[in-house]
Amino acid sequence: MKNVSSTEREIIPRNVMVLTLSRVFWSTSDSSIDSYLPLFMTAMGASPSIIGLITALGSFGAMLLYPVGGYIADKSGRVKLVAYSTLLYVSSFIIYLLAPNWQWVAVASIYQSMVLFYLPAMNAIMADSIPVNERGRLYAFNFALPNLVRILSPYIGGLFIAQFELIPAMRIGFIISFVIGLIVAGMRLLYLNETITQIEKISWNPLKLFPAAYKDMFESLKWVERNIRSYAVLSILMAFLSSMILTFWPIYAVRHLGIKEYLFGAILLWSGVARAVLSFFIGEIVDRIGSRKCFLIGFMTAIPSMYVFTLAKGFWMALPIYTLIVISSVFIWISSQVYLANSIPRRNRGRVMASLGSGMMIGVSGIGFPSGFLIFLPRIFGSLMGGIIYDLDPVLPWIIQTIFLVFGLVYTYFMVHDPVEAYE
Repeated sequence: MKNVSSTEREIIPRNVMVLTLSRVFWSTSDSSIDSYLPLFMTAMGASPSIIGLITALGSFGAMLLYPVGGYIADKSGRVKLVAYSTLLYVSSFIIYLLAPNWQWVAVASIYQSMVLFYLPAMNAIMADSIPVNERGRLYAFNFALPNLVRILSPYIGGLFIAQFELIPAMRIGFIISFVIGLIVAGMRLLYLNETITQIEKISWNPLKLFPAAYKDMFESLKWVERNIRSYAVLSILMAFLSSMILTFWPIYAVRHLGIKEYLFGAILLWSGVARAVLSFFIGEIVDRIGSRKCFLIGFMTAIPSMYVFTLAKGFWMALPIYTLIVISSVFIWISSQVYLANSIPRRNRGRVMASLGSGMMIGVSGIGFPSGFLIFLPRIFGSLMGGIIYDLDPVLPWIIQTIFLVFGLVYTYFMVHDPVEAYE
């Protein structure tokens, strides 16, 4: 681990390569687990509303710790925080593996969400390491390469479930993810370069650390209000919408569209091919025309697709519709990452990203992880409302998506603008 100046230039910066390769390793296992985790929870006895509550509690716990992660990242350094916290995340798979009932699955899920407080530091490392005019391309590289590797994972996961049944297959996946996670933590500790040069001494006493972190967070919120308020409002809306349906795609597809688990895996496989291949082109488009126009493209693609998905009859109609929704989410995710990197000065990135996260997306799995202090409350509310509304009528969450995405499109057109000058 060494410091790297912002003037160094490489075809693929070292930190970008390390973070991308670590995601590649994760992608060999986590997409198989993530895609079927809601079904695992239901098989262990959780109802859709309970799944929504579990997701909400995990988001609430993470919200409490994110300001601390952002504060440590900007004051004391980013790399060690990322590496050691990755080990905490990896330990959650042991709880999943040994869980005898849905209550212990809930403990694992909530704990896993809480230890992701290192994400602001990792997102800041990424933003610090990419030259301004190449952010779309390199964010797309960081997104596409892991997705190329994980293309087969959901389909293989579906085949595993067909062969071994759901619960035994998921337990095999937890073991694989634990081993791979240990490798990823080692990579991040040994090969990431620190991106901040002024390391400050901070108190690790929780009674002093938490107040200092929260005081700094409120200063960061003032910065957000002065500088990127319009983006923050849009990001909060998207967090609410995405969490409302994120966990219910496989349940809706299996129970209401009549699609077998392995065929839903095939839908994830095909949409994964599209998302991985097209993300290279999307990154170039973002660099050429800017984030705002790409936000609009994403909304205009998602709005009709979200509604038509509720009318899908079987596999062959659901396949292209779901793929279009995934592509729209890629447009919004890469565009928002570039927008934030361009809009936030390096010295504040950890704390501001702890407030706002590193991007926005439409609510499909395999795109990204929207997070941040301002994001968690709408995510919690969205998860709770999604479970309740799904229990009332499984179609309603998708109808609500369509309506609010129209509002997001109009709001973006009038209120969100690219920064005049991008920060290094």
